[in-house]
Amino acid sequence: MTPHVTLKLRGFGDLNDASQTWLADQVQRNVRSLPPRVDLLCQGGGTGPLHVLIEGWAIRYKTLEDGRRQILSVLIPGDMFDINGHLAKSMDHSIATLTPARVALLADDFLDTARKLHPDLEKLLWCDMHVSSAIQRERSTSLGQRTARERMAHILCELFMRQRSVRLAEGGSCAFHLTQTELAEALGMTPVYVNRTLQDLRRDGLIQLEQKCLTILDLTRLEATALFDGDYLKICDADGGAGARKENAHAF
Repeated sequence: MTPHVTLKLRGFGDLNDASQTWLADQVQRNVRSLPPRVDLLCQGGGTGPLHVLIEGWAIRYKTLEDGRRQILSVLIPGDMFDINGHLAKSMDHSIATLTPARVALLADDFLDTARKLHPDLEKLLWCDMHVSSAIQRERSTSLGQRTARERMAHILCELFMRQRSVRLAEGGSCAFHLTQTELAEALGMTPVYVNRTLQDLRRDGLIQLEQKCLTILDLTRLEATALFDGDYLKICDADGGAGARKENAHAF
């Protein structure tokens, strides 16, 4: 089975067989199984190696001194995190599992080896960093400018598209492991307002959400509701081909 991280990276550009084989081997070497709702990395604690989420969902979050929590991003299978962790003395946020999860810890020399021996892979890792940053920019835009309905529709579109890109969606359905409280912490809303907004989207025939499964009934209308443009989730040639744009791959 092709690892989700390989599927994700191949969505940005070409990855040769040698690089795919090496990446798959690296991801399988040091794997941890974690229960749901435990911290993998803690705000204020030490940084860790580069991680790959193999199975399950996780979140990146910050907490204030009074205990309030802001969910910064949602991590799904195939996502890498802490690619620049070695640059910081301590974590400025936490990462926690939402579900039972399996996480690969990559070797300390992973990036150096990729740079020296697998330049095609290195380029796609830069693309992945760009997309991760773009997701954060969209979240900031949602918090600052989108209405509650637009915010909700946007995160639903995004999580569906991200799962579809790594073959975790079937038709219009995908997993959805965020509670209403967690949605509130991600979207800057109260849980009551989250519930009301979800009910509105259901009533309008746009979504079904039950048993930890999201079904999008009308993607075109949901995207219009969210003012959603999914181009930020991918970096590819204008014709939809595999090659990543050079200006984006070297923009760091």
